[in-house]
Amino acid sequence: MMDSLLRQWTMLRHIPRHPRGISAPRLHDRLHSEGYRVSLRTVQRDLNTLSSAFALTAETGSGEQRWSWAPEAPVLEIPGLSPAAALAFRLAELHLTPLMAPEALRALRPHFEAAKHVLTQSRSQLAHWPQRVRVLPRSQPLLAPTVDPLAYDAVGQALLEGRQLYIHYRPRSRGSALQAYRAHPLGLVVRDPVSYLVATLRDYSDVRQLALHRIEAAELLDEPVVPPAGFDLDAYIHEQRAFDLPEQEAPVALHLAINSGVASHLAEAPLATDQTLEARGDGTWDLRATVPLTAQLRWWLLGFGRGVRVIEPPTLREEIAAELRAAAAAYG
Repeated sequence: MMDSLLRQWTMLRHIPRHPRGISAPRLHDRLHSEGYRVSLRTVQRDLNTLSSAFALTAETGSGEQRWSWAPEAPVLEIPGLSPAAALAFRLAELHLTPLMAPEALRALRPHFEAAKHVLTQSRSQLAHWPQRVRVLPRSQPLLAPTVDPLAYDAVGQALLEGRQLYIHYRPRSRGSALQAYRAHPLGLVVRDPVSYLVATLRDYSDVRQLALHRIEAAELLDEPVVPPAGFDLDAYIHEQRAFDLPEQEAPVALHLAINSGVASHLAEAPLATDQTLEARGDGTWDLRATVPLTAQLRWWLLGFGRGVRVIEPPTLREEIAAELRAAAAAYG
């Protein structure tokens, strides 16, 4: 009896929420990998039994039946959410929403609703915490582009299971021409409102960044992902600075003249570990720091207007000056 209960509970954990689904044979394989030696017929019988007690649905497509939790099914938690865990979900809903693709929010919605219910019913003082915390962006907030929900779910399942994808992608640099690729998903990166699939394409080893909202269709394949030798997502982001658009391999020695307001800000939140600040005697400050030369650095410098003046490197100084002159001329 206990073995059957544990097996069925394991099955419920492996069934995804609609529109994703799982077939009985694949569920049977997962149970087998966790040590449950039962027949496929037993799995099918259990699914039919569980569907009468839980919000499970079955759809037939591509010649096989696939099982899912209904989209509106409540989150089944044993043990239930603690007030602390509920608070974490509530803060994620309140403060991470602008950074998430809409489909990610859809997948988390049942957890958010369960968290709100726990906090409403709880007598813990944690229930009042969301009313006392606010997060304000420094940059202009942008709305997340629309991502195809079926494509998003296929990407998520491919990343979870280490499987390849066949995608239809519309590159921005190629106009409206739709391209088809066999992709090896390596990771998902959310930057501001845009989500990117980090992947290799076909049999090439160079790593690409594919904006999720430009994936118009995605089909999950059975072949496993073959990552490039030694690939590490954190090293790709932080060491190779793949999302910072570095323009040269070596960092540059940045020398700025900044006003007192900018100096106060950068004294508390430095540009780099080797940053130095020194008063110039005329109310401005000298800042020196070693930083990567990126497009992001240029945008950041331009955002300060006359509050920051580039002294070195000379090429960057001329580029910033030319951009500011062109901007002034546009308003002339």
